[in-house]
Amino acid sequence: MEYGAPNFFGFAYTEDQRKLVSLLRESKKKNSKTKLCLMTAPSFVVDFDYVDFVPKMKGLGFDKVTELTFGAKIVNQNYHKYIKEHFSDYKINGKRIDKKFQNKFISSVCPATVELVKTRHPGFVKYLLPFVSPMSAMAKIVKKNFPKHKIVFLAPCSAKKFEAAKLLGKKKKRIIDVAITFAEMRQIVAKEKPKNKNGSRKFDSFYNDYTKVYPLSGGLSSTLHCKGILHKNNVVVKDGCVELEKLFSKTPNKVFYDVLFCKGGCIGGPGIASRAPIFIRKQRVIKYKNFAKKEKMDGKQGTSKYTKGLDFSREF
Repeated sequence: MEYGAPNFFGFAYTEDQRKLVSLLRESKKKNSKTKLCLMTAPSFVVDFDYVDFVPKMKGLGFDKVTELTFGAKIVNQNYHKYIKEHFSDYKINGKRIDKKFQNKFISSVCPATVELVKTRHPGFVKYLLPFVSPMSAMAKIVKKNFPKHKIVFLAPCSAKKFEAAKLLGKKKKRIIDVAITFAEMRQIVAKEKPKNKNGSRKFDSFYNDYTKVYPLSGGLSSTLHCKGILHKNNVVVKDGCVELEKLFSKTPNKVFYDVLFCKGGCIGGPGIASRAPIFIRKQRVIKYKNFAKKEKMDGKQGTSKYTKGLDFSREF
């Protein structure tokens, strides 16, 4: 692979890789009842060719392949509603501050950022938005709509593995069966050598739109649609643990904090195999977003019927 990515041969599978390969092989057996759904972060395009990604993953043994874009949309909707209900410009509106009033909101989509706030800056925990991440939201949606499928999450960082392990459903059972990084999946593909499965290259998704830029630094705030609620000067975008430490070590005076732990956002995650510079990775995401605009959804729409009865709130 370009930019000096590591050689994927001559290695032993990790525990997560062994578990996934075992599930994949089981799913390909004749009359197997094991069905797998691969759920990937939109930043997958940094390490994989989006044109043949779905056929390759289905050739590997996945029955369904979907993205987090719908989960990201759900998170945005919850953020928008919460901020609108808890914040308004009291100087302009002349309203008195009540118990619901809040003047700071910190995005909680990144588990590493959440842990940084909880462990290093506990005074800011009360500002973390009380909703699950796009990964957790999408996992709940997939489990509701494809209840018989085991769920595998493809992630740009190992922090998502810890988050996935804590996401429990009925009877305290894991909703996401395996979480694996892009680099680990690249190794599996290199060793298993799957043939592209004939059929559509489209994702088995409920939604296909602007949230594909979510993995970029600032991608969340650029898709939040808070015009009329937040002024752009009230929003701060920061990425990279050093910059976040600087930000939270002061007393920041912004209202909304779009913050991600890795430099460049999720496209800079340590679970990515590519050694391409951040600006190249960003270009790949934007190119993919523009490409995906042309893809039709086969009549599926991101409507409430896919999320009915699901709870996307969380506590810190």
